[in-house]
Amino acid sequence: MIRKKLFFLVLFCFTIVFAQSSIGMELSFDHQAYPVKNLKKMGDFYRDVLGFEEIPAGAGMNPPKRWLKNEAGKEMHLILNKSQAESSPKSYHIAFTVKNMDSFMRHLKKMKIPFGDWSGKNEKFQIRADGGAKQIYLQDPEGNWIEINQKAN
Repeated sequence: MIRKKLFFLVLFCFTIVFAQSSIGMELSFDHQAYPVKNLKKMGDFYRDVLGFEEIPAGAGMNPPKRWLKNEAGKEMHLILNKSQAESSPKSYHIAFTVKNMDSFMRHLKKMKIPFGDWSGKNEKFQIRADGGAKQIYLQDPEGNWIEINQKAN
């Protein structure tokens, strides 16, 4: 049920983007919000494993939340929601780009974070056919899928 609502929300947002571009408005990505069951564990994962910086959370603290941003300034808002129970399929994921996949894979191994290619081969990356990007997939502590890619030169 949540996935269907999310799909239609994303579809609605893309519709708005295309409608606005045709009338001269510009939209840019601001943040991604995730409902989480364990705010500490999830915030620590995105900070310690993926290198996000913690920033002050706006909009009060009810419900409790943690806001983080990456080096590009893109924000992730983690919002406590203990009723969030289902994990997502791999096809529903957030993706980040790294400059050096080998270095990032060593970091994940050191942190004992499991990862693999799309087919599930552990500690392997795949090369995308449409441009040569290297890709791996991992999950955060609550089962959300994350793609890490390195663009081809």
